[in-house]
Amino acid sequence: MTLSKTFILISLSFSSQLLHAHSNSDSLYIHYKDSQLLNWTTRPTLQVNARESFRKEFSYMGIPFIASGLIVKKRNSDFRTLRNRFQPAFHLRYDDYTQYVPLAATWGLKLAGLEGRSSWKELTVSNVFSAALMAGFVNALKYTTKETRPDNSSNNSFPSGHTATAFMCATILHKEYGMISPWFSIGGYTFAGLTGITRQLNNRHWIGDVLVGAGIGMISTDLGYFLSDLIFKRKYTDTWKGKTDYNRYDAPSFLSFSMGAASGPSLLRTAELYDTENGSPLGMKLKAGTATTVSIEGAYFFNTYFGIGGRLKVATLPIIADIPEENKKFFDMDGDRYQGAPVNMFLLDGLESDHLGMFDMDLGVYGSYPVSRHFLIGSKLLIGRRMNANFSLNSICRINPQIFDRRIVSEEAYKQFYQEDVTYYMQQEDLTREDLLQNQYVDDDFLSIRKSSTWKIGTGISLTYRYKEDAAFRLFCDYDFASPRLTYDLKNTWTDEEGKRPSRSYSRRTPMHNVTFGGAIVFVF
Repeated sequence: MTLSKTFILISLSFSSQLLHAHSNSDSLYIHYKDSQLLNWTTRPTLQVNARESFRKEFSYMGIPFIASGLIVKKRNSDFRTLRNRFQPAFHLRYDDYTQYVPLAATWGLKLAGLEGRSSWKELTVSNVFSAALMAGFVNALKYTTKETRPDNSSNNSFPSGHTATAFMCATILHKEYGMISPWFSIGGYTFAGLTGITRQLNNRHWIGDVLVGAGIGMISTDLGYFLSDLIFKRKYTDTWKGKTDYNRYDAPSFLSFSMGAASGPSLLRTAELYDTENGSPLGMKLKAGTATTVSIEGAYFFNTYFGIGGRLKVATLPIIADIPEENKKFFDMDGDRYQGAPVNMFLLDGLESDHLGMFDMDLGVYGSYPVSRHFLIGSKLLIGRRMNANFSLNSICRINPQIFDRRIVSEEAYKQFYQEDVTYYMQQEDLTREDLLQNQYVDDDFLSIRKSSTWKIGTGISLTYRYKEDAAFRLFCDYDFASPRLTYDLKNTWTDEEGKRPSRSYSRRTPMHNVTFGGAIVFVF
């Protein structure tokens, strides 16, 4: 978020203020029930103090976004890897415009004569405060943390100014017109979420940048409206005062943003890998760790208990290659012993760890039971598709010091099998023999898994704490099952008669039982 963009927002607000004057003597309100607009009328007003105003205006929704962003920062590179595997060539800059769509909609509706929460003066001042606070928070962090962007273009990545702007604008639309129809809020936050996702797809921001930016945008708007209300000594209608007195049996339609930790399969099913056609086995097992998940989920409820909806979820599953130490010693990495050499020139140290990326798209039915006005128990049954991204493991090797031991390798054998490669590496990197022995060497794509997709099913239970009419926190436990057929390409370490190193391919179906525990920020409509 640059200062020039902030001034554009402020100028837009003041320009619109000059176009339309409005008297603040009377308060208008909307009597809204069961998602239908009933009537406009004038009601007696009630002035509230600063503490009460803060309680009504501050949603606390931005705080979990910031906390999630700080937590997930350590996985920034893993989620960027998923982007590079699913959409490496993505470059569409519509996020430069979608960030402003909710604000344009707010002022457009106001100009069209649809009365919202605020008068023209209140709307102008609250928007100016929100933009100024957001710009201050974003730029203060950008130029103190100086984090490098994923595309290495500059050192002002954290947090995302585009996302902060988008969520600020969406929260303004939500505050002004969300009480009239939930679709205003849903539309605004959809554009905000699209902006944040696109910033990552364009390789301009890390996932932590986007989550923290979203939180800053929402908190700035809450504070901006609070300060505006203090200046104008805002008086709340009796209907506004009762907004927190929502009905226990309201239909709990929602849009949520969540983060969680998921268990995966303990092992991926792989075939045995040999150094030569009938040589030494590697004995490798691909062990899976705990996955980090981020998802967007929403459902429309027809009544208190039943609704339909869907979920988009991205997960990054760490994979570690476990190889017995004895097998590393005897595994012939470059076919030296197969060709008659006394020892291997390269010794296998192991395989680099990597993350298997999974993208789920689900649709299904949702259930809810209101335990009380504040607490709801939820459930769901989903069916969808899971896509696995391309995946690769690189081998890590080092030079075997035995090739320089003339008691083991004769001078003649050294010249025949090793001298050419040793000379090449030493000249290429300007290394001494000691440096050569300390270096590690990476063989790219030693093992790769092809991109694939499969059907999946999912279910889950949740506990939601609804602390305001339109805001809630949720704890959830989800279960998902998929059985993708993974195709492995193994680069053979020995050469064929033509001197090439062909790959072997095989497929294995791996059942994946994923249990995810996490928390969500929920907008209730």
